Amino acid sequence: RSHFGSRSKSRCGRWGTAMDTFGSPNRSTGGFNVTGLKGKVLGLAQTLQAQNEEIGVQKNYIETHKSENMSTSNSLQAQLNDIKRYFGADLQRMEEEFKVQVNLQKTENVRLQQQLTTLKGEKTSIHQQVIALQRRIEEIEEEIG
Repeated sequence: RSHFGSRSKSRCGRWGTAMDTFGSPNRSTGGFNVTGLKGKVLGLAQTLQAQNEEIGVQKNYIETHKSENMSTSNSLQAQLNDIKRYFGADLQRMEEEFKVQVNLQKTENVRLQQQLTTLKGEKTSIHQQVIALQRRIEEIEEEIG
């Protein structure tokens, strides 16, 4: 074999070893027999052209995927922004409702505290009246008895 060695086929299988392209001594190209150095140069040129075509195909493939990826990324970002807006508005509404409920609860707590203070005062007054009545009963029992 020559100093070119062997190469594995690309994904598309469009070219193989350098010897496959120009290795046979009496290779026919375009109806002409090409041999020797000119044949090898022509073979190398054909191999380079095939490789350049493959590179072009791969570049197009990569550009297509980049474009698809960018499109998908933009779509996902738009969806994420929509979700943020939706939940942001919903969260703000819930916070406002919560603040209203907190204020209502504070007002109710003050009202209940006032009632509790009033009831404690009434209880103390009733207790004093009970004590006074018990003394009066004792006084009346002593007078009667």
